[in-house]
Amino acid sequence: MKKLLIAAALLIAGKGLIAQDGENNLKNFRFGLKVAPSFNWLRPDDKKTVKDGSVAGIKYGLITEFRLNNVASFVTGIEGSHLGGKLAYPDTAFYFVHDDAFISKEDTAGHKADLQTYILNNRTFKVTYVTIPITLKLKSKEIGSMTYFGFFGGEMNFRAGAKASDKNTNFIVPSGSSFDPTKVDIAKDMNIFAVNLNVGGGIEYNLSGSTSFTTSIHYNRGFLSNTKADSEYLLKPDGTPYKQKAFMDGIAITVGMLF
Repeated sequence: MKKLLIAAALLIAGKGLIAQDGENNLKNFRFGLKVAPSFNWLRPDDKKTVKDGSVAGIKYGLITEFRLNNVASFVTGIEGSHLGGKLAYPDTAFYFVHDDAFISKEDTAGHKADLQTYILNNRTFKVTYVTIPITLKLKSKEIGSMTYFGFFGGEMNFRAGAKASDKNTNFIVPSGSSFDPTKVDIAKDMNIFAVNLNVGGGIEYNLSGSTSFTTSIHYNRGFLSNTKADSEYLLKPDGTPYKQKAFMDGIAITVGMLF
């Protein structure tokens, strides 16, 4: 009987050591690829502009994950982000056009004879960013082949380009012709750097070894205005720069592979 008890104790201890060793052998670094379809909108912080709808976007890039312990990981990477939003302008905002391009107030002197002036009604923004996410990921123990996780952190966005598609009215002849530009460069009207909150949760499904399929849902909320405070192109009726302040928010669904 004594020998049986000793054997049972050794067996239990051995299983504990094997389990502990398995946990400690988790990879300290993982990398992967992801793609994230999204819906984004601009949240204005002034009374002169109003939200006018959302825009479909997409993010894609590299995931890097550094394990801190069996529960927590530091996650970062690099992404290409194609985002946007829509704004309506009930207050008077107008701009000058020459050869189907926006003209800043400083550049109007050389084009006075052939400038067209339009009142802006609605604008759709399409902005491209290079994004660096920084998040803390907290995950459960593996249940079957499934692991559940939540995360919170932020994203740093560096503007790579910005385009606008407008609906407007001719300033001189309101009932006449309109110039509705599409994909016109407005990079000068967007801040080069923006930061947003990034929170959400998801699952990992282990396929084999350290290879896992992952999917998650993200909520993003802008902390810094994506638009510049003083527009380079939009003017108020008194000729001064149009004041603007809008933050980009969104929801994204990520799918990817971790190795």
